[in-house]
Amino acid sequence: MQFILGVIAILLAFSVYAFFIEPSRLKQRHYLIRKNKQRVLDISDAYDMFTQEGDVTIAHISDLHFSRWSKPRRLNKIIRSIMEMQPDIIVFTGDLIDDYKHWPKKQTDRLIEKLKRLKAPMGKIAVLGNHDYKHGGQYFVKEVLKEAGFTTLVNEEVFGSDAKISMNIVGIDDLSGGSPSYNFESTLAEWHILLAHQPDQIEAIHSLDQYDLVLSGHSHGGQIRLPYLYIKTQGAKRYTDSLYLPTKNTILSVNTGVGMTMIPARFGVPPEIIYYHLSNKRQIFENFDGNFNFEKQITVEKNEGTPEETRNEYIAPDRKAVPQTPTDIPTNPNANPEDKPEDKTDKIVDINLFRRRYKNKKII
Repeated sequence: MQFILGVIAILLAFSVYAFFIEPSRLKQRHYLIRKNKQRVLDISDAYDMFTQEGDVTIAHISDLHFSRWSKPRRLNKIIRSIMEMQPDIIVFTGDLIDDYKHWPKKQTDRLIEKLKRLKAPMGKIAVLGNHDYKHGGQYFVKEVLKEAGFTTLVNEEVFGSDAKISMNIVGIDDLSGGSPSYNFESTLAEWHILLAHQPDQIEAIHSLDQYDLVLSGHSHGGQIRLPYLYIKTQGAKRYTDSLYLPTKNTILSVNTGVGMTMIPARFGVPPEIIYYHLSNKRQIFENFDGNFNFEKQITVEKNEGTPEETRNEYIAPDRKAVPQTPTDIPTNPNANPEDKPEDKTDKIVDINLFRRRYKNKKII
């Protein structure tokens, strides 16, 4: 009898923690990234000691999954974190809502109000996730993000520069719900950043080496992580969480997100917001006098018919439009990344282990 009561008590404690406590434990991660690619530091416990004037900070949020049981008030801790850190740019990598069919319409104005409170002087940029496309929800999500001041990139890119940095940010469409395009040329910007909701999408990008930083989400880190149970999501089976080095010049960061899907619980994977502190070895545009503004450089025109009829035009700074034709890249959402030939790409570091043993040490 005592054994049964003990098991019930353990299950009850587990449920209370997974459903009510851990989903509210927002964690902040801070990475200092050098332009020369020679090192990345996890400075989460002492970020104020490592950052310096001239660095540009990007706040990365992903997988909010607002729904009937996950209300916009969950953004309050993120808003406080953003207000404290005052990042230069905010990026959101998809899944704003869980399912448009069941979205409580009366919460829309409240959601827009909360998203507007996320402030960033250089801009707020987003891409769509697979849940945003459920039951035609992509149109609603785009409008909400637009009202909240976000620029949503669907196979598009933006370029901007100021006295501290020049940056090109590419946002590709979701693999499951949308029609992703991977034809983007390198620009003259110092930093090239790619936003893709599903991290496994990067394996379809032939020119991945041109990007300094790839930001993704989708995986939730498994959402429920037990010693012998780790649930991997289609689209994030190869890259599940933390940092990776898919090429010698490219860092991939997979955000485990804030919200929940299927069941409103988390265990072993608390919600997170990640800050990337980009550090250049030299200053550019020293005589620049003005504000940092992103301008869209790519327009994707979707014609009626098959994906082969889709046409992209890339307009780089001070260049003429360059027509591009789609490559034969598979976009089958049912494709299993594990069926592809195995390579030697490994996770850079298990962050939990790293934080215990190698705090503030070089990981690349």
